[in-house]
Amino acid sequence: MADKKKKLKIGLIGCGWAGSTLHLPALQSIHDAEVTALADIDQDRLNQVGEKFRIKNRYTDFRNLIENEEVEVVAVCVPANSHAEIANAALDAEKHVFIEKPLALAMEEIELLIERVKGSACKTMVGFNLRSHRLLRQARKIIREGTLGRIESLRTTWTSDLRHYRDMPKWRNKRTEGGGTLIEIAIHHFDLWRFLLGGEVEEVFALTRSLEWDDEIATISARMNNGTIVSSIFSELTDNNNEIEIHGRKGRLLISCYSFDGLEFLPILSSPGTISGRVRKFVNTLGNLPRAVSIGNGGEFMASYRSEWEHFIYAIRNDSLVECTLEDGMHAVKIALAATQSASLGKPVKVAQAPRKIMPVRLPGT
Repeated sequence: MADKKKKLKIGLIGCGWAGSTLHLPALQSIHDAEVTALADIDQDRLNQVGEKFRIKNRYTDFRNLIENEEVEVVAVCVPANSHAEIANAALDAEKHVFIEKPLALAMEEIELLIERVKGSACKTMVGFNLRSHRLLRQARKIIREGTLGRIESLRTTWTSDLRHYRDMPKWRNKRTEGGGTLIEIAIHHFDLWRFLLGGEVEEVFALTRSLEWDDEIATISARMNNGTIVSSIFSELTDNNNEIEIHGRKGRLLISCYSFDGLEFLPILSSPGTISGRVRKFVNTLGNLPRAVSIGNGGEFMASYRSEWEHFIYAIRNDSLVECTLEDGMHAVKIALAATQSASLGKPVKVAQAPRKIMPVRLPGT
């Protein structure tokens, strides 16, 4: 168990967009944690990020960071093809490990990693930050309390404008390297389906378009083992939108992940746009204004990264269970494997019959 009187020393591997704009700002806002080392194969990027966050220990070889005796926790924020290798090396050095999603791109690597941590005193967690999103946690509680009744359907959307203003690294264009919307974006919602509804995904049917890069846009239909039907859409070519709509027999929930007041419950037989409904929404917005001021830029979505790290740090310090396990990461990858195969075959694929590694893009009928 970590000494609660000392700051937990963290080494972050991967100074790309996620590491530098999501995880490092979140970690530097947590008083009992300190990022003391960085690693990245790009020396210029490593120095730029190191200077920005005033982190002196910098390595172009991740092994040197892991060998740093001061580092207690390793954050793996590199492309997915390297997740298993780095995580295993960190575990061999008896470090706690945080692994960004997806856990890996092949079931063999995931199974070996899960077997590796059995009996280990080290904590491991997969970085699905939406599990720590305040509004989604409230939504999960509402669902479990039975307020919505039997859940009939779930609809989600995650679109962004990233490719309009950012030069993407080459790996983001290749499904087999962890890129494309199915692996890079949709996998967050694959995990969210399970997290919110408490069930497993049985079958998926995916349609994608791959012209300039793999899986530019994707629509997915799925059936869960509790009977819920799911439909989702993902893209990096439009505007920023991350929304979930849950329909039950007693009402529905609307969640906007980028809005401080983005949780709304509509009871059955109510009509959108009524005066009472608008008043209720206005009151909800006013009540959440202090929260909006306190969390600042980035809103609830950025706050979810801080919350997931606070949870992981608490688990390390108190030797308690982490909420997002390697098994959770494995289930999300299985859904992604089925979705990529479905997109290639042009027909539904059962998750239990999915391939064991991410396959290249292949147009239906070829």
